[in-house]
This record gives sequence, C-alpha cells and structure tokens, in this order.
Amino acid sequence: MNAIDIYRRAIKRTFGDLYGVPPDEVDVSWNDEGDTITVQCDGRIFIHEILTDKNDQSPKFVSDHDDPVTVRLTEDEVRQLERAG
Repeated sequence: MNAIDIYRRAIKRTFGDLYGVPPDEVDVSWNDEGDTITVQCDGRIFIHEILTDKNDQSPKFVSDHDDPVTVRLTEDEVRQLERAG
C-alpha cells in the first residue's frame, strides 16, 4: 500500500466517524500538482494544503463553515507509511 492509499483510508475513516457516514461516502482527491487535498463529506467541503512536509502524519482540513478537522493516523497506519516510504 502506498502513502496516498494510507492517507486516503485515514481521511475517509476520520470524516466518516465524525459525520456519521460510511467511509465509502467520503470523497478524497488530490489536485494535479499534489499539493492540495480536498474532502467532500456530508455536503461539506474541506481543504488541506500540503506546504512542506509531504508526509504530515496529522493533516488539518479547513472549511469556510465548519471547525477544522485533524486526521490522526493509527499506529498501524504509521508503520505502514514508514514501510512505504
């Protein structure tokens, strides 16, 4: 599993748990340059701009109308990320 897959799974899990929707209903996408992640969940849109650390293990997603959401990787996901790195 590569880093993007690991983060995508963690993001879907976090937003799904927070908004009470199945993870497969959370849409996660990276822009073409790979420096912005957009999450669409339960009619809300959140953005995370990747500034310098491409492997930020606690990315924060912001929205114009909701509180920021911080995604925290599980210990297993951190280990998988280290192996993928």
